Parts: sequence; C-alpha cells; structure tokens
Amino acid sequence: MIQKLKYLMLSLRVKLKLDYVLSVLILILSPWFLVWFVTSIISNNSLLFITPYWNDEISYWHEILSFSTKGLNFGYYTINELTPKLLSFGTHGFGTISLYAIYAKLFGWNYNSIMIANNLFITLSFIALILITKPKKNTIYKLSLLYLTFVPAFLYCSSSMSELLNFSLLIIYFTLLYQYLTSTTPSRKILGLIVLFVITISFVRVIYIVLFLPLIFQTKSKLWINKKTLILFISWVILAFILFIINSLFTSSYPESFLSKLFAQNNVLDFIEKLLSNITINILRFFYPLRDDLIQVFQRYFIFILLIWFTLKTKTAFKNNKLSEYSYFYYLIILISALVITVSAYDIFNWRDYRVLAPFIWGIFVYITLTENTKTYKIIILSNVIGLILLGLSTKTNSFFFHESKKFTHPIENPILKTIKFTENADNKFINTLAINNYEEDVFLNTPAGIGISYTDSITDNLKSEYIYTHNLYNLKSYTLIKRNENDFLYKKKSMYN
Repeated sequence: MIQKLKYLMLSLRVKLKLDYVLSVLILILSPWFLVWFVTSIISNNSLLFITPYWNDEISYWHEILSFSTKGLNFGYYTINELTPKLLSFGTHGFGTISLYAIYAKLFGWNYNSIMIANNLFITLSFIALILITKPKKNTIYKLSLLYLTFVPAFLYCSSSMSELLNFSLLIIYFTLLYQYLTSTTPSRKILGLIVLFVITISFVRVIYIVLFLPLIFQTKSKLWINKKTLILFISWVILAFILFIINSLFTSSYPESFLSKLFAQNNVLDFIEKLLSNITINILRFFYPLRDDLIQVFQRYFIFILLIWFTLKTKTAFKNNKLSEYSYFYYLIILISALVITVSAYDIFNWRDYRVLAPFIWGIFVYITLTENTKTYKIIILSNVIGLILLGLSTKTNSFFFHESKKFTHPIENPILKTIKFTENADNKFINTLAINNYEEDVFLNTPAGIGISYTDSITDNLKSEYIYTHNLYNLKSYTLIKRNENDFLYKKKSMYN
C-alpha cells in the first residue's frame, strides 16, 4: 500500500513537472506560432521570404548591415546631409541599431533577419520572466494567450520594424519591477539593475525615461510624497535631460520632426506658441474618430479608458491604504507620462503614437497578468479580442500590413548600386555615403555594406556625399556620371574619381 502511494505521488510530480514544461514551451513558442500564423495563414507566405519594404524597415536593415559589418566606420545615414555631432548613426539613433547588430554578429544578416531577431528577443524575454519570477503554470498560459491576442503583436510580428524588440524590453522591465515591488524585502541589486536597464533602453527610445517614475514614488513598500521624493524627481528630470542630450549627439537630425522645428524657433515666445499649438492639434487628433485607421483610433480611446480605470483604482487604493493595489498608481503615472510626452513632442497620426504607446500598454498587461488577478485579466483579454475584431474589419490596415506582395519576394537586383566601392579608413565619412532623392527598397537592399544612405530634397553640386543615385539625368559640375542604364544614374565626386 505504501509503495503504491509512493508510486502515485511520484507519478503526480512527474505529471506536474511535465505540465509546467509544456506551459513554458507554449509560452516561448507563442511568438513563432504567431508569426507563422500571420505569414502562412493570412498572407499565405513563408517566413523565409520576408523582405524589408517600408521606409523604416529598409533604413533599419541597411544601417544594421553596415554597423555589424564595418563597425563604426560606415558612412552617414541622414536626411539632407544633416549629420550627428558624433559618429554617423541615422535618425533612429544608435540604441536600436546596436542591439540588432549583436544578433547580426552572432547569426549573420539576411533579408528576414530583423523579423527573426524580433521573435527571438520576445522568446528570450519570456525565458527571463520565467527564470526571475518563477510564475505558476496558469500564469504562464495566461501570458501565452495575452501575447497571441495582442493586436500590435499581430501587426508587427512579421515586419522588419523594431516593435517586438521594444515589447521584449518592456517585458524585462516589468518583470524586474514586479520582482522588486512584490518582494517582502526589496533587493538593492534588483533596484540597481532596473536603474541600469532603464538608462540603457532610453537609448532605444528616450521616452522610456518615464519608467523611472515608479521607483521615485515608491520606497519601503509604501508611497511617500516628501522631501526625498521631490529630490528624486528633480534628479530624474536632470537625468532625463542628460540622456536626451547624449542621445542627440549620436542621432542625425530629422528636419521634418516637430522637435526639429520647435528648437529652430528664434525666441522664447515663438517656442511656446509652437509647443502649445502642437499640443492642441495632437489632442484634437487623439479624440477625432475619423482621421486614421480604425485600429489606431481604438488604441487611443482604449488608452483614455485605461487612464480613467487606473485613476479610479488608484483613488480607492489610497483611500483604503491597499498596498496590493498601489500597482495601479504605477500604471497610471507611466501611461499618463508617456501620453503627455507623446502629445507634446511626437505626432498623433500615421501610426506614430500607436507605435510609441503600444509597448507601454503591453508591459502593463504583462505586470497585471503576473499579479494573477483573474477578473482584471479577463477584462484585458476581452479588450484584446475586441481589438482583433476591429482589426478584421479594418480593410485598410489589413491591406497595409498583410497584403503587400513586395514584402514576400526577393528584392529587385540593381547591378549599378553594387558597383559602389567602400573605402577603408576614409578621412571623411561622406566618402562612404550615397545621396538619393527617393526611398526605394531596391536601393537599400543592393547598396554595399558600409555605404551610408542620405536622402536629399534636391540633387545639386553642393552635396557632400561621394555618390549620387537618381532616376534623372543631371548636369553636375562637381560629379561625374560613372554608371547608367535607361532609368538609373550613378554619379561620383570628381575630386574622388580616378
């Protein structure tokens, strides 16, 4: 009898372990299942045939190719040849490019590499979450369902955008935050790790500085608003400014961005007027329901609903002194701070606010799932399902994301661009720079590694780039036409031409 009981207990333990292993496998495979579903079912194409196509995708792809291949010796990635003060990174900065470059160094760089790297980053972040928090089996299953129903993951899982990278960073942040805030004795090591991590990812997107706020308003498992909090807040403002300045040193200017136009104002009054005007326009755009795609409008109104919900929950937590519900205050200050920065310094249109705010929503949802609040979790899944239904109804969004045939074919060969030569140890980074006056995927996907690509509004003799590629014939005094066919023309500076 005793032997039978031992056998049953052993069998139960084995079964429980197998169930746990199964839940872990489902979670870490969920990113790959989702991208397979999107590419093979919706688009009826293979993961092997995903090619960068949108402007941001091809820009990311080629800059990562250059950095991973040539180190810091690559040419400029600029608009109108507006170079950064240091090095030659483009308008996306150096943080995102550097993380992908690590992948490129380890595994090489192909047309579908960003998409594969994105899903690998999500997988690794889920593994880190499991190792750090050691969640229960049911929680792991919940995380899988959360990811598989999250609309932004659907939209970007098969793209060469950096969205999934940002989702993975927010998984790690909220995992560390959860571990720190829920511990009976908060670890200084975890706190230091969170601070270091937030500083690091602020070079991916500087808006992540708002992730410091939960640490500022939390000490010893209670919320304190006192002299110490005020000092920490002022220190945070100073640190945020320093990080912004450092980031700007390594980032090419984007002349069409609001911040570029704002800091170009001649006096304080013009600066204030421009800022207030932009905020007003963005607020109107945020609430206007007919301006953008259905799924963008849904996220904006959903954020507004979340802010109301978090405010009410925070008020209740403070009133009843419920430490277990103080997390809603953290959600509130993170989301409202991110929204304020977005409305003030970004643009509310053309997926820009959608991309900036989606990672914050995702990270908050992960934290809520880790707290194992079943009722709240069900509300979140319901909102995801509503989003998926609206996604299905949004024909414009579906066409834009899922049915662009050029994303699933190899790029057009362009032998003219492949004749460009990279110059080792160039005295000037413009020597390894190609000026173009149109964004086309074949230009970026055929230009040799290390050759920076600078978009320019006009082709003139005043350009500094060594090479110019265009579809039009120009009479240039300082450039020589070195290659051409019926529709393409490649020029090289005469001073560099042998």
